[in-house]
Amino acid sequence: MQRSTLIGLKVGLLALLLFIGMLGMSTNSPATEWLREAFLGISFAFAFGLGAPEVLAYVLATIVFIAVFCVGYFLGKKASGKLDS
Repeated sequence: MQRSTLIGLKVGLLALLLFIGMLGMSTNSPATEWLREAFLGISFAFAFGLGAPEVLAYVLATIVFIAVFCVGYFLGKKASGKLDS
């Protein structure tokens, strides 16, 4: 595995963890519940705020989590590639 890919994965995971932490710290729950709270919070925002059906809200929340990871991955890979050359 290339070094830039590995760094991209680490940055993507770090971005996802920071995103979950930001949303999870807003509730009075233990850190073990932050992932569930973040996921349900985003789902609620889509369902209540936009009026999306329940299943669509869950799908959109999953897409948000994947998008956060992908943005972190690509930023980490690009930054690592620039540092290598």
